[in-house]
Amino acid sequence: MARFVVDLVYNDNQERRMEVRPAHREYSKALADRGILLAAGPYADERGAMLIYEVADAVELREVLAADPYAEAEVIAETTVREWNPVTGSWVG
Repeated sequence: MARFVVDLVYNDNQERRMEVRPAHREYSKALADRGILLAAGPYADERGAMLIYEVADAVELREVLAADPYAEAEVIAETTVREWNPVTGSWVG
């Protein structure tokens, strides 16, 4: 399994994002329940969000991101993905 940190920057269409947010949050909760989404949340300024995923590989991550209602609604201006190797903290065994 691989862990990835995903940084999202929202576009200026806040109205559309708010319309889609309930579906996005349901999707995120379903991923969390399956152990795929480890943590997620918006930045305090509401301009974007950070999400941490645990998936088999980058291909699976792309599929997960593409199925997100935010992606489908085109409310994301930028997505940065970085594979992450945590070495300390409560998530590390």
